[in-house]
Amino acid sequence: MARLLPRSSRPSRRARRLGLAVSGIGALALAAGLVWQSAYAAFFETTPPYSLSWSTGTVALADDDAGAVMFSASGLRPGATQTRCITVTSTGSAPSLIRLYGSGRTTTKSLSAYLTLVVSAGTGGSAGSCVGFVPSSTVYRGTLAAFPTTYASGVGSWTTAGTTTGETTNYQITYSLAASAPATAQGGTAAVAFTWEAQNT
Repeated sequence: MARLLPRSSRPSRRARRLGLAVSGIGALALAAGLVWQSAYAAFFETTPPYSLSWSTGTVALADDDAGAVMFSASGLRPGATQTRCITVTSTGSAPSLIRLYGSGRTTTKSLSAYLTLVVSAGTGGSAGSCVGFVPSSTVYRGTLAAFPTTYASGVGSWTTAGTTTGETTNYQITYSLAASAPATAQGGTAAVAFTWEAQNT
């Protein structure tokens, strides 16, 4: 005798839709989890840290005359002459180009046109005495009136290596009043300030 088994009830349409939705959310969550795990487990490598620092160089220039007046003469007559020396020292750490020029030049009765300057560079000597000075070159020979008054047109250029222990050049400066200076120059005046300037290269 055949036995009839009770028929299992089929899930409703609503239950089937809910089951599919839950299944889809679970699959999405699993996929997102795999992507996150993959990104979290990525290999990486860095270089060792390298420290960086910066500092500026220096330009420093001085002479040995302690601010004294190089020449101070009055009552000059045609043919008068005088010589002085000076030592210029660079102690800057930056390589520099040094030039000599005049600043604050003034004159009356055209006296500067009759004053001749001879500037020589070399070794030895000092502001106190030119004894021992040995010239190596003449950096200027001409009148005070024509002496350059800007760094760009300066004379006696020399380049330092940038040594803080000091690099020096000695100068001998001679002036003379022309023997042919006319009577109109009587009572005339002239002045100039010699300036050595260093600009880093």
